[in-house]
Amino acid sequence: MAKTTKARPAKATAKTKPKTAEDSLDVVFEELVTILKRQVPPFSTKVPLVVRNKKAFQITVPKPVVVPGSYGGKPVPIQLAAVILQKGYVGLYVMCIYMNPAANDKLPNLKKLLKGKSCFHVKMLDDVLKREIEEALVIATAEYKKRGWV
Repeated sequence: MAKTTKARPAKATAKTKPKTAEDSLDVVFEELVTILKRQVPPFSTKVPLVVRNKKAFQITVPKPVVVPGSYGGKPVPIQLAAVILQKGYVGLYVMCIYMNPAANDKLPNLKKLLKGKSCFHVKMLDDVLKREIEEALVIATAEYKKRGWV
């Protein structure tokens, strides 16, 4: 007698694998990295951002800076911005955006994503949000130039 077997579902391959939230967050992460890389130069990517088991990228001032009253007077590389791929969002950190309260009025869509002093939780990107992120980097760059760090 012939033996019958159940049909097995085909194994998922890279071509047939459905898109997941993680895939779309990877795309958001890569787009944000591209936006940050446009700031190089004058900023630098020489100091790697190491976050355990996560994809991360940062841009820093070209030369270490002495911040009065911090780091024991030692020069340190000051970060302008960073992105970290988290589990449910991409963290965008624009370090000096909280120092400039007037920037909030210029960045209404980005402000909605603010989850701390300088952390934005980004899940999707559109053209308006990309423009506001670029504007935030312009504002941050101007602040760093005013301080003499760039």
